[in-house]
Amino acid sequence: MDRWMDKEGYDNDDGEWGMRMDGDEDEDEDTIRMRKQELRRYMMSLRDSLSREEMIRASSIIQEKVLNTDEFNSSSIVGLYSPIGSEVDTSTLARYAIENGKVLAYPRIEDRYTMVFTMVLDPAIDLTIGRYGILEPLPSKVVKPDLVIVPGLVWDEDGYRIGYGKGYYDRYLSMNRDAVRIGLAYDFQVLSSIPHSRMDVRVNMIVTERRSIRVV
Repeated sequence: MDRWMDKEGYDNDDGEWGMRMDGDEDEDEDTIRMRKQELRRYMMSLRDSLSREEMIRASSIIQEKVLNTDEFNSSSIVGLYSPIGSEVDTSTLARYAIENGKVLAYPRIEDRYTMVFTMVLDPAIDLTIGRYGILEPLPSKVVKPDLVIVPGLVWDEDGYRIGYGKGYYDRYLSMNRDAVRIGLAYDFQVLSSIPHSRMDVRVNMIVTERRSIRVV
């Protein structure tokens, strides 16, 4: 079994982290926030230990699985993210979307609280470094994707995610609930349960190199 599929000291099924990090609806927001931050640090370190070859291979498998979903093939406007660091790549999805006449869109940070998706014709040309050092579109036509591919640091089998703590995706998705939401992750990023609050928005599906989890 590959190193990135089964990290030492990490149990993906009811192990120490899964049990310690189970969400509790009775917990206060401060406790949930602290537990999320602990998981962020842990999972970022774990994810960043992947080699380039491991990331490329896993990303290829994940993207191929997404391409075979009804959700992707029936979509008209696909919202992708620009991967940063060791995130799952999305370039194959972008290329396929363009080749098959879909409208391609990427998130753009408008201000401290607002994220929109704007149309992109060619990611190699139309993306530039924006806020937080992430590639984002130049100002262009704002669109509403019917499929949003969602990044994240930690996931659980109920479709909850922990991102980087800014809340942009949760705010966007809460106001655009008609969009299908697919999260991309390496399998070790998916726990049985994670702390979550009423503001967190679940995805409809999580796709990893090992499995596709349909949740809502």
